[in-house]
Amino acid sequence: MKLPVKFFLLASTLATLLAASPAHDKISLAIDGMGISDMIKLVAATTHKNIFIGEEIPGTISYAGNKPISKKELYKILETTLDAKGYTLIDSGGGYLSVVKTVDATQMNLPLMQKSDIPQMQNYIFTFRFASAETMAAKIKHFTTKNAKITSSKESNSVIVTDFPENIATIQKAMKILDARDESIANTTHVIPLKNADAKLLVTTLNTILGKMTLMPGQQPPSITNDDTTNSLIVITSEELFKSLEATIRELDHDRQQVYVRAKIIEISEKKSEALGIKYGLSGGAKVGSNGLFTFDTLLGDGITSAISLDTSMLSAITLPTLASGIALGANISLLNTNGAANILSEPSILCIDNQESSIYVGRTESISSGVTQGVGTGITQNYTRQDIGLTLKIKPRLSNDHKVLLGVTAKLEDIEPNSIADRPSTTKREVLTSAIVNNGESVIIGGLIREKIDETNTKVPFLGDIPYLGNLFKSKASSQDRINLVILLTPYIIEKSSDLSALRTQLSELDALQERYIANITKKIEAKKVVKP
Repeated sequence: MKLPVKFFLLASTLATLLAASPAHDKISLAIDGMGISDMIKLVAATTHKNIFIGEEIPGTISYAGNKPISKKELYKILETTLDAKGYTLIDSGGGYLSVVKTVDATQMNLPLMQKSDIPQMQNYIFTFRFASAETMAAKIKHFTTKNAKITSSKESNSVIVTDFPENIATIQKAMKILDARDESIANTTHVIPLKNADAKLLVTTLNTILGKMTLMPGQQPPSITNDDTTNSLIVITSEELFKSLEATIRELDHDRQQVYVRAKIIEISEKKSEALGIKYGLSGGAKVGSNGLFTFDTLLGDGITSAISLDTSMLSAITLPTLASGIALGANISLLNTNGAANILSEPSILCIDNQESSIYVGRTESISSGVTQGVGTGITQNYTRQDIGLTLKIKPRLSNDHKVLLGVTAKLEDIEPNSIADRPSTTKREVLTSAIVNNGESVIIGGLIREKIDETNTKVPFLGDIPYLGNLFKSKASSQDRINLVILLTPYIIEKSSDLSALRTQLSELDALQERYIANITKKIEAKKVVKP
């Protein structure tokens, strides 16, 4: 096939277009300086396609052909020429092709995953089995043209690509390699039974850690839940992330240290303790400092407390720290209790986990009138509520590196006023909040819970005091006021591991026995001091 000479003169070019064998539908093409618009007309005439040109496209094209090309390749030459100028061909669907700007083509109704007669842009949906859409969208961009459009869908884990068929074909080949199962990021389920930590609390801690973790591309954040029945963690994550998480979980699931706290709750009468000091010629008594800590001022004196040195053979079997001061303090309390100056209300013990609050409640429940109600035909009904009256002691120990214990203590005492109305009693509340750092086995005394007590004493002459009317002459009534200090004595013992608890209890039993013997020695010394020298 030969084109008229006039066409080439108008195009100011030298072009040769020779028809090849009809069986192969090949053409020979040589172009030198042809205008792009003329090139579009040439392609339209050669392929028998209608092409709409909306605007004049500036520029020229030259092509040196050494062998025949197909009509599809002719389209590709035109597509490459138009792409260099920012244009492309699309099938309008109305029986003609249209030359449009490439940036506008992606917004048009392009074919969806269909073959086209011409190499025009089309939409193709890639769905991934293993890789995430966000990750693959970034990788696909390397295989697309500059004007291609990529849209990812997290819900369907897919990517919509708008580009030319040859680029889409390249992406299809790449997906066979890129969308493969990566064992390092594939999620698997792991069940981890815990030995020491609480699974529910540990889930909260781990989720806080995960919120600050930086994940690699393609990695999904781990999912961690707990099973209360078995105290286990259920972790769904990749093998790579699980390795680091497992190490963290094992570190947190260690054998936690415990603190065994022995407590004594004592009421001490200020009058009786002072009288005891005067009676035995001892120094001190009981005092409450401004910080709420109750202290004994060497109640027994130096000569008495040195009695512990008389029984040193017993000390070698006991390894508890601060032993001497502990026995001396126990002797102080025992002396006050024996002589009625102190009343030991309770001696509870509690095993606490390091840095976890525990509580002790010692008291009773009282019925308190809450008012009356007037019923229809039922009369007046007295209403009562049950209210706890007593001592609530909360202890939170925290161990330090130097084998000391920081005790956070809250003591709350609720009581009924002694002179209040029986069915409408008034209650009082006293509370102490304090902290103290003590050595292992060292005692701390908490005070400041003081109440006033009035004792009334009635005396009469036997027989004469029972005579009506006249008997009042032989009777007398006296009242005395006293201050009662509620004292809480706490002694913490560090338990390194659970197996140490039995050994500690054995040692404490030996300590109690030693203290009894020590108190017996002190009692002898006290009795000796009572002997008046001539």
